[in-house]
Amino acid sequence: TSILSLIFRGRLLGNRGVGQLKRLAWIWSLENLVLAAAVYNRLLIYVGFNGMTPMRILGCYGVSAVVAGFVLVMVKIARGHDLAWLIQRHLWTLGLAVYLYAITPLDYLAMRYNVSRILKGDSAPSVQISEHPISTEGLLALFPLLDAGDSFVQQGVAALLAERRGELAERHETYRSWTAYQLADRLFLEQINREPSAAIRFADANSRDVAWRRFKTYAYKWY
Repeated sequence: TSILSLIFRGRLLGNRGVGQLKRLAWIWSLENLVLAAAVYNRLLIYVGFNGMTPMRILGCYGVSAVVAGFVLVMVKIARGHDLAWLIQRHLWTLGLAVYLYAITPLDYLAMRYNVSRILKGDSAPSVQISEHPISTEGLLALFPLLDAGDSFVQQGVAALLAERRGELAERHETYRSWTAYQLADRLFLEQINREPSAAIRFADANSRDVAWRRFKTYAYKWY
């Protein structure tokens, strides 16, 4: 970006060789598009192997921001804008990407995707449940797995939900201030209280922990 901005400015734009420089810039543009497509493809390979994660969603945002920035460089060259114009648009691109990332329910979307694949018979995304911390918003997407055909996943998710139920219930009783209120926590507790099968699936904490360890061992083969 810096080199192209130095080339396509001022008196250099009147040079007889600027046409050839522009052709080289378009070739460079095509190479960058191919590179971006390769990065998107690599992300899709990872997702296809063992499911979606918040970091992979972040990766998609990051690559998209880079592609947008690269397109802005091409617009600058084609229309003769100055470097200040480009920097301003790049900052807007970065700000928009950060804003979208901040408001996206990453855990919920990632878990929704993983749950849909598991329910279709592909248990590989279960490793994203067993090996990564999940916020309460992500837990809300896991309830359909209580009826999954894969018994390891079914029991493991039940163990996870039962454990988090105890933690959230205790926290809910301890922190009653409005400053500590989380809508996702309340929705989770309401949902799990409507799931009697999840509440009584384990006789005690030990049996719950055994089910969770079995699930982690089972899912780790897709790590």
